[in-house]
This record gives sequence, structure tokens and C-alpha cells, in this order.
Amino acid sequence: MTGLDVIAAALRSGTGSLVVVRGPLGCGRSAVLKDARGLAEGLGLPALRAWGARQEKDFPFGVVRQLTGGADDLPAAAGLICVDDLQWADDESLRVLARAAGRIRAVLVVCVRDGDVGSDSVLVEEVVRQADHVVALRPPHLDENARPKVVACLRAQPARVRAVLDAMAVLGDDADARSIAALAGVDEVGCATAVRALDLLGLVDRWAFLFTHDVVREAVEETMAPADRARLQAGAVRLLHDAGAPAEVVAGRLLAITSAQGWWAVEVLRLAAEVALRRGAPEVAVEYLRRAVLEQPEPGPRRAALLTDLATAERGVDGAAAVAHLAMAARTVPGLRERAAIVARFVPGALAEAPAAVRELVEGVEEELRAAPHDDVLRDLALRISARSHHAHCLAPRGACFDRLDETFPATSAGREVRAARLHCATIRSVWRADDVAAAARRLLAETPAASDHVHTPIASLVTTLCAAGAVDLAAGWLAERAGVLVEAEQVLVHLHSGRITAARALAESVLTSPWLAPEVLVTLASLACDTQDDRLVHRLVPLLEHRAHVPAVSVAHRMLCGAAGVAAVDLRAALASFREAGCQAEDLGWRNPVLFGWRTEAARVLWRLGDVAQARDLAAEQHALATEWGAAAGIGKALCHLGSMTGGQAGVTMLRQAVAVLEEAGNRFELARAWWQLERRTADRQRDSGPALTGAQQRVVELALAGRSNQEIAEHMRVGVRVVEKHLTNAYRKLGVQGRGELSTALAHLT
Repeated sequence: MTGLDVIAAALRSGTGSLVVVRGPLGCGRSAVLKDARGLAEGLGLPALRAWGARQEKDFPFGVVRQLTGGADDLPAAAGLICVDDLQWADDESLRVLARAAGRIRAVLVVCVRDGDVGSDSVLVEEVVRQADHVVALRPPHLDENARPKVVACLRAQPARVRAVLDAMAVLGDDADARSIAALAGVDEVGCATAVRALDLLGLVDRWAFLFTHDVVREAVEETMAPADRARLQAGAVRLLHDAGAPAEVVAGRLLAITSAQGWWAVEVLRLAAEVALRRGAPEVAVEYLRRAVLEQPEPGPRRAALLTDLATAERGVDGAAAVAHLAMAARTVPGLRERAAIVARFVPGALAEAPAAVRELVEGVEEELRAAPHDDVLRDLALRISARSHHAHCLAPRGACFDRLDETFPATSAGREVRAARLHCATIRSVWRADDVAAAARRLLAETPAASDHVHTPIASLVTTLCAAGAVDLAAGWLAERAGVLVEAEQVLVHLHSGRITAARALAESVLTSPWLAPEVLVTLASLACDTQDDRLVHRLVPLLEHRAHVPAVSVAHRMLCGAAGVAAVDLRAALASFREAGCQAEDLGWRNPVLFGWRTEAARVLWRLGDVAQARDLAAEQHALATEWGAAAGIGKALCHLGSMTGGQAGVTMLRQAVAVLEEAGNRFELARAWWQLERRTADRQRDSGPALTGAQQRVVELALAGRSNQEIAEHMRVGVRVVEKHLTNAYRKLGVQGRGELSTALAHLT
């Protein structure tokens, strides 16, 4: 039977009865009383109502006088008498109600909120013991609508219970009986009593030490004074630390505290940052270390060490911040050795976009090192700083470049960094031959141990060097089993120069999810977009590079992307202007490598489409000459393919056949497929012997398929439906005698 059923039966019996309705917060006790009064009125019975109030508990006979209009005893007449919130009734009224049970003809209904202040008092229990019926209501499912009632209930709790609630809210998932008691400042018995009362109220699960609903936790936090919150947060974090909680658990709590906690907190945050870095979460490590820096506001060795640690964590997620923090650290230490150790941690690529004051700092430390007597440590630091400085100079206009291969350096990590920086400079400026560069890079690679943190040193430039020199297989093997966004970007470059376009594009999508992209990463992605004529990737990258166009390498890549965007929009004049501007910038910087900076090829394609055949051939011939001078097979084959496609007659066919032969040796599948395709188009007469030739639309679809485009992407590029693309591919496969995309390159080879 429900509570209302019990009351209805008592009313109809015509005899006196005491019914107790009890339950936790929000269980519907007041609703039962309201329905009971309506029931009594329907039966023509008088109904009186009163309620206890916490603020009026000290007024004698307060509840009884609400019922009687001033008398200190209850009437004996039949009817219904309702008393809500019995736990807050004054003592005198409680005694009257206890005596009235069984001696009056009225049905007396009293409601008790379990767990509330006074609900277990002697006088309340005396009333409950007289009951003829006790109806226990079920705990409710609290929701946002219950928030005002929950807040009011919390504000009414005594200090001890409120302290326990606040401690539970601050400790969260780390709460247990001992920690709650310690943080709340009560003994364990008092804590257990408070938790039991809160459980009866329906606010807390006493066994799991959890709030029963988020609305309860939110109400506790809402009613907590800011000063109490700060005090409890500091106390909780120290409790967890002293109890041996994991460093990241303690560090996570320290992030919410702005007041200084002492050197112990710094040590915890540093340890937590190390753990986060090891598990591949540099963003989290940065948060910990930024909080640690707040503990050391005064300049000095400790703050410099923290800034250096912070910059180390920031290298892969915010290069500009890493540079700024290293510069701050270097300026706060007095000794040359300490300054040099900090400067030697700069990421080479970041120096290219660093403010002038930072570059002056590096140059100043270099000057000091040259003038100071060297021991082994200073000699090592001098080499590391020289490598970074040289790398930055090579990426700047009119930067210096060394053209000697026979200079020797120590067989140390620092010596390898210098060699890598010089090889990279020689590569982008084409001052040596590709085979010489590849041989030197191969030797250096053999001496360099595998480690993912190479991406923050001059060693990272080896990947670009190897790709440009045609030693892509070495780069691929060296990067295997390494992880991280910067490594993924290097793998994109390797896939691109191997012709594995689908793999390159898939990795590029992963890289683009990173919140911060280093300049060299942006340049790599731009190369992929331009080389594969990926319009979607072009448009995604243009705004990203535009914001970083103050960096020379990014500026050149940005102009190339603008040219590709112009081609996609069929604005060929604008595209040509962008490609030429990219070429002028590269020439001003001294970057002549035809594999890395193929602006001539793109500009020649546009000129050809504009009908300026002579200029197009001149640029294509110039690109071929530079590629031949550099000597990398992939670059030569690509240039030959392009020049052959613009050269008429048998001479052009011969060039295309040479391109195929060279690219087969180079191992770039994508460029080889393009060369086969160009050769097939020039020798279509052979195709007619075995079947009908491909139509123009079929040729374009096949060409885009060879470039790794999906059917949807081909449809968007050609502005047709996906079914149209599928139809063209199906007909092309039938004419070429193949089953699918994987057999296209082989089929084209057999055609010629």
C-alpha cells in the first residue's frame, strides 16, 4: 500500500491513528500530505496542517499553536492533522504529539526527513514509536529541478556535516573515510556519523563515499565559500602526496591551486611531467611545468631549470613558447657554461622564426664560447650551438653555407649534429652532388642511434636530405618504430618521395589534428598537396601557412599553395604569378635544389595551358638541367617526364621512355605511374590494336586514380557525380584489361 492508501484507510475507519511518513530529501513526503488533505476535504472532514522550521525550533509550542490557533494542546475532534518536517519541531510540540497518539479520534500524519538535523532525536523517536503505521518512501532520482531543494538542505546542515560534504567534494574519486575525516577536521566516528546521515538524506552513498547525483556535488560546490575551497584543495593535495598517491594524481590537483605550495610541489610536478612525456602526452606535461614555474617567481638557477624543462616539453606542441622560455632561462643564469647548456637545447627550425633578440642571444653565446678556453663539456656545447646556428643561417636570406665534405668532427652526438646541419644546407642549396650527399648521410645515419627525440635536433634534417638525395629507403628504415607528430610528418615526406601517396595522405590527416604544427611540418604537408594536386588539402593548408608566412621556408611553400589554389580555380594568371613569386623567394634565399623546390615544373604546366609553349619548354628544360646537375634519379626522371610531355615527335617519346627507365630505378611509384601515363597518351596508336582507346574523361579519371584520389575526391575535382566516376573507371578497366586500381601501373607499362 502507498502512503496515501494507508491514510485513506485510517480516515474511513473513523478512529484515531498515527501515521509516520518518512524518507530522504525529495522523496515526496509533502506531496503525500497535500493529497491527504484533499482526500479529507473530499470526505467532508476538517484538515489542519503545520510544519516545523529550523529557525523556529526554539519557540515553545510553535507547531501545536499553528494547528490550534494559540492553544497548547490538540483538539480531540475527528479529522485529519498533518505535521510536515517533524524533525524541526520544537520540543514542547513533540511532547504534545507523542501524548496525543491513541487518545484523539483524529488521524495524525507526521512527516520526517531521514538524515536531517534532529531526525534521530529522542523526542522525534518517541513520536515515531507511537505510530500505528510507518510508511517509508523510496529515494528519488534527483535532477536539476531538485537543485533549489538540495541547496536549502545543505545550508541547513550543522558545521560538522557540512565540513564532511566539502571534503568529499574536494577529494572526489580519491575520497575514503580516513582522508575525508582528516580533511574535514573531524574524528573518524564523527565522519562516519555524518556520512550515515547524508546517506539517509539520499545525498551520499555511504559505502562508496560518492554523491548520489551530480546535482548534489554541484550544489555542494556552489555553497562552498571560496576561501574554504582554496584551503581544502591545498589540504587535499598534501594529504594525497603524503599518502603516496601517484605523481600525476597529485599534480592534477595542484593545477587547480594558484597559491604557492612550496618546493615539494615543484618536485611532484616535474616528476608528473616526466611520466606524461614518457606516455606520449606532452600537452599534459606542459600544463604541469607551467604550474611549477609559478612556484618559483624569483629569477635564479631553480627558475631557469624549470623554464628549461618547460621548453623541453613545449618543443613539440608550441615551438614559439619553447623558444621564449629557453631565452628567459638563458638570461637568468650567470655562468657561460649554464647559458650555453640552455642555448644548446634550442630546436633548430624554431630559431628561423625566433625574434631578433633570441638570435642575438645565440650569437652572443657563440662569441663567448669562441673566446673562452674549452674543456670537453664546453667543446661539446659549442658544437651543438654551432649546428643550430648554421641550420638557422641556411634558412635565412644570403645565409652562409659550407662546401667541404672532408672536414672532420668528433664522433659524438654534438659532432653528428654539426654534420647533419651542414649536409642539409648543402642539399637545399645544391652545392654538392646528390650521390656525395647520400653517401655522407648514409655514414652519418649509421652512427646515429634510434631515438624519437631526434626531431628536436639538427639530426631531423637528415630525413629531408635523404629524400632529396634519392636515399628514401634509408630514411624509411631509420624512422621505423618511432612515434610522435613530428615523426609522422617525416614519414609523410618519405611516403611522398617513395610515391606512396595514399599512405602519405592518411598520415597527413593524422598530423593535421595536432594543435600546433612546426614550420617544417607545414612545408612537408604543402609539398604533398602541391605534388599530388590535392585541392582539398591545398585549401586546408593555405590559411595555416599564411599565418606563419614570416618564416622563409613557410613563405615559399605558401606561395606554391596559392599557385595550386589558382590552378584549381582555373585562375591560371594568378597561379603563374604565385609560382613565380615562390621561385623568386627561393632564389633570393639561395635554395636551388630542384627536388625540394620544383616551382619551375608547376609554372611550366600553367604556361603550357596558357598557350605559351616556348616559355613552358624553357622552364621545363631549366628544371631538367638543375635536376641533372643535382643528380638524384627521382628528380631527373620527373623532370624528363615533364619535358618529354612538352616535346613533340619522337624526341618527346624518347624522353618519356628515359623518364620511365630512370624512375623505375628511383623507386618512386607515383612519378613512375605519371611517366607511364604520359607515355601511354603519346603512344595511343598501340592501344588501338588491342581495343578502343580511352576517352578524355576516362584518361583524366585514371590519372587522378593513379594519384591516389578516392572516387569521391575525383568526383569533387571534376565536378561530376560519384556514379559518373565509377562508370568511367569501370570502362577504363575494361579497355585496359585490369581488375582494379592496383593493376593500372602494370597495364600502362604493357601498353608501351
